[in-house]
Amino acid sequence: MIRSSLDYIPISNRAFLGSIINSFNPYRPEAFIKYNNKEVILGYSCRSLFDTILNYYKTKNKNIKILTTPIHHTSFRNIIEKYVEPENIYILDFNESFNEISALPTSLKKNKIDLCIISHMFGQDLKMDIIKDFKIKNPNCIIIEDRVQGGYFHKNFSNDFIDIALYSTGMDKKPCALGGGFAYIRNNFYQSMKLRKYIKDKINNYPQQYFYSRIISLIKKIPTLLLYNSKIFIGGLLSIFNFFGIDINNFAIKYRKTNPGFQHNNFNLNPSNGTLISIHESFTKVFNIEYKYYSVTNKFFKALDKKVKKKFFPWVREDFLLTPYNTISIKNKDKFIKFFSKHNIHILPNPTWKIFNFEYKNSNKYKLFNNSIIYIPSLPIMTDSEINYLAEKINKYYQLDN
Repeated sequence: MIRSSLDYIPISNRAFLGSIINSFNPYRPEAFIKYNNKEVILGYSCRSLFDTILNYYKTKNKNIKILTTPIHHTSFRNIIEKYVEPENIYILDFNESFNEISALPTSLKKNKIDLCIISHMFGQDLKMDIIKDFKIKNPNCIIIEDRVQGGYFHKNFSNDFIDIALYSTGMDKKPCALGGGFAYIRNNFYQSMKLRKYIKDKINNYPQQYFYSRIISLIKKIPTLLLYNSKIFIGGLLSIFNFFGIDINNFAIKYRKTNPGFQHNNFNLNPSNGTLISIHESFTKVFNIEYKYYSVTNKFFKALDKKVKKKFFPWVREDFLLTPYNTISIKNKDKFIKFFSKHNIHILPNPTWKIFNFEYKNSNKYKLFNNSIIYIPSLPIMTDSEINYLAEKINKYYQLDN
């Protein structure tokens, strides 16, 4: 039995309690700070900051045009479609391993692009030399990246041609503050001063997140903390499910849908004191989180057959990923689900990544890939024997499937 959930909260029980205590603190730290000599704006959530930034550019140009990656987190996809008309969205192409931007859209021609929006996936940064060349030729195009699922945190930006990098400090993110988000903004691009002032004014005028709302939100996360991080709790739950014949995969789908680590709506708020304090504290802990992810994913990928890794994890450039999400690409999902259910290993069809709601060149390629993504048990709380057991079963499935 693998006693691990499909997700992980990278925070100790003591730190979790500390976040609740922070909510009672009357001290309000700065929301607009310098970190690693870069200006950082702290917000209620990553999606709130992204929504605010797109709103700014929409006020400057109602017919805003963007260049963007084909797959995004659900909230980012929805925000892009909220502000940008489909005919003004130009889709970049990925390589066959889905870890590099390989081509600009042929329909781009000489259209003036206002923003380029990049979403990194699977705990590593996309390779995107082609965007560097595009930026050189289009210096006034602002490059924004969603680096929530990107690479090493100490880099701040994935590349030196990025203008804005967005991060989440949500429940299962790195850094982790059980809520909140922040944006790095360079100070040397077109309208950067005006953008920073706009964001600051907007945040200060958003409805306030009250301290009791923060406390209630954290208390509601306690069952999720146990379900994601406690081997005793997970093991007991799996035993109960086995005894009563309850489908663990259906439970996982319903639980994640009804207990998300974020707000689906009304997320434009002014963060509470407790949220800001926890975000500040999270910066000091992120490197320990990354080391944990590096260690467990390195063990996992080394236990996989090389052919298995190449087929089911095509995006992995090195033998590690800096994320709690253990994702695999499987074309025959029904066969995969049946095989792993037989071995009492719970999985979840892609709950995170989305494609756009309109057709474009190569859209079917990304539809098929997006539909192939499956979450398998998260590695951080697994023992070495559990990691090896999971890898062994994936190797076995590969043999049966070929």
